[in-house]
Amino acid sequence: MSFGKRSVFGGQASGGGTPMVALNLTALMDILSNLLFFLLAAYAAQATEVENKSELRLPSSTSQVRLQLQLTISITQSAIQVADAPVARVAQGRLVDPVDEEGKIPGLYAKLVSIKGNRAQAGQEQSSEASGILLLADKDTDSDVVSKVLKTAGHAGFVNVRFGVIAQ
Repeated sequence: MSFGKRSVFGGQASGGGTPMVALNLTALMDILSNLLFFLLAAYAAQATEVENKSELRLPSSTSQVRLQLQLTISITQSAIQVADAPVARVAQGRLVDPVDEEGKIPGLYAKLVSIKGNRAQAGQEQSSEASGILLLADKDTDSDVVSKVLKTAGHAGFVNVRFGVIAQ
């Protein structure tokens, strides 16, 4: 009885000792193209325009993605505003109002928690769009102020943030 060489995969090895394995790429390419399509569709945004205030100078961008209208937080050279209502003072790009021990801005946090509570009471769905904000920050604003606004929004439950810029 003669036993031939066995391949790693349990079949007979071809003459040179290396196994012959056929790999069908058609199914793999089909799966990858579907995955790519759904990823691109998920990141597409709807076209909307945001009113630009005269005291707010946004940075410019060459991006072609349009903004989706959401709760707007504006950081101007004089105030932090939530839906055009001032909640904290800013002077020369720096925060004037004190922050708490966790680094949150108390006025902003109270307003965002109030909005979140009103939405929950009204029975609005807590989707990613409902927990998102559009942040419009003056281009001369100190990054520390933006960081504190982001931290405050996160503590209030608004975790999805989009930055507004001027399209070129």
